[in-house]
Amino acid sequence: MLAIMTTQVLIHLPIGLARRFRNAIPVGQRSAFVCKLLEDNLPNVDEYMHERALQAEAFDRANPEEVSELDTSLMNGLDPNETFDTAKLIALCQK
Repeated sequence: MLAIMTTQVLIHLPIGLARRFRNAIPVGQRSAFVCKLLEDNLPNVDEYMHERALQAEAFDRANPEEVSELDTSLMNGLDPNETFDTAKLIALCQK
């Protein structure tokens, strides 16, 4: 069986809510209950970022003129044949 790493988290609840929680959820099931609530309700950042990346990719395909304008802006002052020079990059960023 694969062990799942866990960590303990301290949260503060209003007294009435804490009382309802203790009365409704047995001692050995509280962590699993809270874990399930969080899993069901917290956004999945990886999924969200993947969706945003797909949207950006679709936008780039639909608007190639904007992508080329961005590429031009990014390369402003840089020689594409030049090797990477950290000092030059820092100097350009300070302009």
